Amino acid sequence: MKNQEIEKNDNSTYRIYGLLLYYFLKIISLTLKTKIINSKNIDIEKPYIYGFWHNKLIAPTIFFKNYEKKVALSSPAKDGELISVPLEKMGYTLVRGSSDKKAISSVISLLKYLKKGYIMGTPLDGPKGPKEKAKKGLIYLSMKTQIPLICLGVAYDKKWILSKTWDKLEIPKPFSKINIVIGDLINIEKENEEDNFEKISLRIEEKINEANKIAEKNF
Repeated sequence: MKNQEIEKNDNSTYRIYGLLLYYFLKIISLTLKTKIINSKNIDIEKPYIYGFWHNKLIAPTIFFKNYEKKVALSSPAKDGELISVPLEKMGYTLVRGSSDKKAISSVISLLKYLKKGYIMGTPLDGPKGPKEKAKKGLIYLSMKTQIPLICLGVAYDKKWILSKTWDKLEIPKPFSKINIVIGDLINIEKENEEDNFEKISLRIEEKINEANKIAEKNF
């Protein structure tokens, strides 16, 4: 009983931090100048799975907020409340769970939303890393739904870096410029077996890193 009480208090604390983060993002987003680089002319009104790195999380969260049908994967851990609260306030539908392919319930829930035309933007290396290594679960989702995965690149001209976090989270400073690159669109065929996931993961990692470099070069 005592442990449950402590856990409840911890969740409440993280939800308060999450609420503060939401208002910070709401205010700071009014000062940011965002440029979308879509050299491949991808129709971003269509439902896709957008993949990016966890340390670039802030920009995509703001970018997707105006989409009506959007779903995000949220960590079930208590510190997941920190990002869950801003996502909820921005109108995201949340699915609690892991990005691991073995987390069946969250994978099934995401499949349902994606088949209903929801877009999904998610850090492919989240929620705990390793940094810049694509998890198989989200590749599996793209394969099962046959919804292409788009590699998203992000860069800020002025930013803070939280050096003590596992991902070195980047936060744009007020009045900074943001470049968002709509990178390569990757179709993952159903014929791809588990053995090919490693090769696909490496290709996606390479394409996200390329998109980030393009974003950096366009200031």
